[in-house]
Amino acid sequence: MNRLLLNKISISIIVIGSVIFLITASYLSYGLYSANRLDKLNVSQEINIIDGYSSDIYANLLHPKDWAFPIWGEKDHISNTFNNPNKKLGDSSETSNLINLDLVGPAIQIVIPSIRVDSEVQQLNITVENGVSKYETPKNMVGRVSTNIERMNSISGWYFGHFDSPIQREGNVFQNLPEVATHIKNGDPVFIYIRSLENEYIYQAISSKVIHESEVELYDAGIDHVILVTCANKPLYNYRQLVKAKLISIN
Repeated sequence: MNRLLLNKISISIIVIGSVIFLITASYLSYGLYSANRLDKLNVSQEINIIDGYSSDIYANLLHPKDWAFPIWGEKDHISNTFNNPNKKLGDSSETSNLINLDLVGPAIQIVIPSIRVDSEVQQLNITVENGVSKYETPKNMVGRVSTNIERMNSISGWYFGHFDSPIQREGNVFQNLPEVATHIKNGDPVFIYIRSLENEYIYQAISSKVIHESEVELYDAGIDHVILVTCANKPLYNYRQLVKAKLISIN
């Protein structure tokens, strides 16, 4: 009887060990597979390659890639998201004239129609945990961190959002941020609307890159740029995707 019980226990241990091994192996294998795909998130493109498309009302609704086949073309919703900006910024000379008061904040909402983001913005504070200072994490919303002491109450800065948070359940507001790289590569503009109580600031994504979490260092991207950040390399989440966007209009 004891021998039979020992055999059952041994078999159970072997089965449980095999299951744990398979789960661990699958987890690591998927992590390696995901890591090999991260390079697709590295892309950069200058804005205003084609500005306005056309003065003709019909042609203005089509993406340039559909011009050769206008009958089969679809309405370009992405590129016609905003209209009639009060202050449209063109070349670098115009943005260089911006002052801190032009970007008065704080940001209260961020909207990115092309990747279906519409979120409240929270100003992230520094907390101390076990003697270590760090920024608090945004929960079910986008969190902003200022990188310039003169622009604490401003729109510029870094905006953080979870790609996925199955354990802590803090949301997945930036789960579609990887799509930005594809849009930029295809020449499709990605507009980012950041709103304060006073104004609406319209940015256009110009680059996306992925770096290891240990290499992330907050820097001042300038008064006319913002950085969007989320985790990458699911399920390890040991990389970060950084999307840089340039201010093109103020409403």
